[in-house]
Amino acid sequence: MATKIVLNKKKASDDFGIIGIQSFNNGKKKKSLGIRMKFQHFKDHFNEDFQLFKPTSDFDYQTINTKINEGIYRFENNIPDKVKVELKTKPQQEETHSIRFSYMDYFKLRISLKKTESHKYAMLNVYRKLGKYLKYLNKEDLFFDEINSDFWERFKLYCLTVPDPRKLKEGGVKNYFVTLKSIINDAHKTGHYVYTINPFANLKLDKAKRNEKSPLNINQVKALLELDLENKYSLTRQMFYFQILANGMRCSDLMFIRYEDFKYDRLIYEMMKTGSTLKIKVGIKIMMLLAEQLGEIEVYNKYINEVTIYDKSIGASLTIEEFNSRISERCPQTAFIEGGDKESYKGYVVKKGDHVAMNLIDFRIELATGINNLFVDYMKQVIAKQNPNNFVFLNAFSKKAAIYFKDYKKGDLFTFDQLQKYKALRNLYNNRLGVLNEIYNSQIPLNTKDRDNYLIHLSSHVARNTFVNILLNEKVDVYIISKSLAHTEVKTTDNYINTRFKVKAVDTGTDVIQSVI
Repeated sequence: MATKIVLNKKKASDDFGIIGIQSFNNGKKKKSLGIRMKFQHFKDHFNEDFQLFKPTSDFDYQTINTKINEGIYRFENNIPDKVKVELKTKPQQEETHSIRFSYMDYFKLRISLKKTESHKYAMLNVYRKLGKYLKYLNKEDLFFDEINSDFWERFKLYCLTVPDPRKLKEGGVKNYFVTLKSIINDAHKTGHYVYTINPFANLKLDKAKRNEKSPLNINQVKALLELDLENKYSLTRQMFYFQILANGMRCSDLMFIRYEDFKYDRLIYEMMKTGSTLKIKVGIKIMMLLAEQLGEIEVYNKYINEVTIYDKSIGASLTIEEFNSRISERCPQTAFIEGGDKESYKGYVVKKGDHVAMNLIDFRIELATGINNLFVDYMKQVIAKQNPNNFVFLNAFSKKAAIYFKDYKKGDLFTFDQLQKYKALRNLYNNRLGVLNEIYNSQIPLNTKDRDNYLIHLSSHVARNTFVNILLNEKVDVYIISKSLAHTEVKTTDNYINTRFKVKAVDTGTDVIQSVI
């Protein structure tokens, strides 16, 4: 029986009413739940999709949701309010129930008790899929006493083979059954329904094939930054690069970074997935990205062209470009080979004993460091003048989407509409990364030997993998990587690395020890 929750008012002018249940199946039927509520509260917080109230601090929505679910169950099963619904068992015998308990109703109740819209939505997808299967079987409901391993085996086969609207892969089915099992476990723990035989006992779920992660190496990141791109893809590249620089920031955090999150020389934000707070040191490269966003990059170019340092060895003040010119005149443009009349000095190849060249290199590095520090200080002032509530990337990436999150603050729960809009944003971001992917890979000649080894496969999460990959290849300790990712336990990082990367700790240890002794 299809039902709908309504707010009934005695007079149209009343600002409050009584919550009730209404059905038009086989004639109009209705029942009052006796819950008094303001009309505005009902309008603002009632979710038509769930037929339940969204999380709010205006009233006790959880208690009201529980009463709604219980009321609907009694209404649809014609149970008088005075009848107590309880579980009866007989010793040494199979369980019997005074009333058949609906698994689908209990499923809906558990959805309503979830704290976040994202968790609710994930469960709702499973609920809807199971509902479609019941419709496929010409069943209106599913009761606890009907559920056994055979039922789940048939549902698994349905998910894998019937396009309703699409077939699921093994990984998707496995995730669905995590939710389905949780409903059974919750019912068991609360005594709502207790099974004598595990209904999942004979169910076998094949291990899902893990997609190969394709983190970029340093050279691939540099090559990606050199691509000539139109505006929207240039912005997408900047966002991806920002993710890497910001300790592998997740897409869910990237979209909602605001200028208020930059304090002193740190980027401080609460991670949406875990709720942990991360404090990232902001250096010249992040500041350069922000300068691109704020139209301040010419200031940096001006520093490069005009700021000088006095070199005592040559008795002159030179700019960066002038140092570069003099260094190139004295340093051979060849690779360093040990032995002979050349030596390596701070990334340059110089003639042995050429102290003039070495002084030029030292002063050039000192000047570059000074300019970078000067520009970082300048950008701190620029950021401090921005509207703290403005998003760093979201407004430029999608103005229409930004409107939905104008009042959103980190730590707040997404509304249903915001969740849908974020999913669309993430898909758009990944689609644009896919275009970058094609542009990059098209630059690699088709006749390149082992070409597949040079191809990249971008997605929003690849930035996080790239951050880890670069640290691993630089022999950074796993404890430091763990802290950089804001993992609460090193074990989490160790599992993350072992399941996503081909770098072996034993190989790293061997390489290090053989390089130092």
